[in-house]
Amino acid sequence: MAWKGPKLRRQVYGRLYPLLLVRTDGSTVHIRYKEPKKILMLPVDSSTLPEAERKARLRRQFPSKLQTRQEEALDELDLEKYKKFWKK
Repeated sequence: MAWKGPKLRRQVYGRLYPLLLVRTDGSTVHIRYKEPKKILMLPVDSSTLPEAERKARLRRQFPSKLQTRQEEALDELDLEKYKKFWKK
């Protein structure tokens, strides 16, 4: 029996969706995938990157912690300012 090409014959393949797979080198391949997505990008291997680009990626992935605001203590609040909102 001759090979019939990319035509899907069995029902098992009916649950797979066409997808564009982007490899780490930038090349693309059309595949069938179990989830309906348009593009799937493979993760970049950080050991193959130059030192500067690797550090830049780490900085973007783990941003520096934002300074948290210091919450006002109840002692510092002026209660007279909010007296109009109280129920009598």
